[in-house]
Amino acid sequence: MKQTERIKNLCETALFIAIVFLGVFIIKFPGPFGYAHIGDSMIFLSVLMLGGKRGAVSGGLGAALADIVSGYTIWAIPTLLCKAFMALIMGTMIKHHAFGLKGRALWIVSAAAGGLTQGAAYAVFWYALFGKAAAIAAIPGLTFQAVSGIIIAFIISEALQKTSLKKHFIYTTDGKGVQTC
Repeated sequence: MKQTERIKNLCETALFIAIVFLGVFIIKFPGPFGYAHIGDSMIFLSVLMLGGKRGAVSGGLGAALADIVSGYTIWAIPTLLCKAFMALIMGTMIKHHAFGLKGRALWIVSAAAGGLTQGAAYAVFWYALFGKAAAIAAIPGLTFQAVSGIIIAFIISEALQKTSLKKHFIYTTDGKGVQTC
């Protein structure tokens, strides 16, 4: 890989770390067990634009930094892992055309699988930290956050793909922009 391409990749990844951070840190919806945010939608978008691996780095680091700055330091490591797993699952499924799907169907199924993985991973952390009742009680909020993240990311990605930014997508929802995730 050329030095110029490495620098470009580093800058794009850093930009998405910042975008995810802002999505988690600034736009929050308080709840009984913490808060919900639009950061997941930015993570889904990062996978579409950067691929699974760099999307995982962006999502994990951006969301974990937001937890630290927001005073939820206990969640920084779980968030780093859960968000990274979510992006990796989505990116892997897209890269390998899971279930033979293409286009929007592949996007939605991959994002849903990533969101489900994230929810299950967070439930494990909730259980480990606070017990079974807390883990069960956290599931509706985790589900809402993943579903709303998918919807928001889908709308944003569809809009961006109608602009000149389409060329920056590794995976486009029309299925024609597939490179490697």
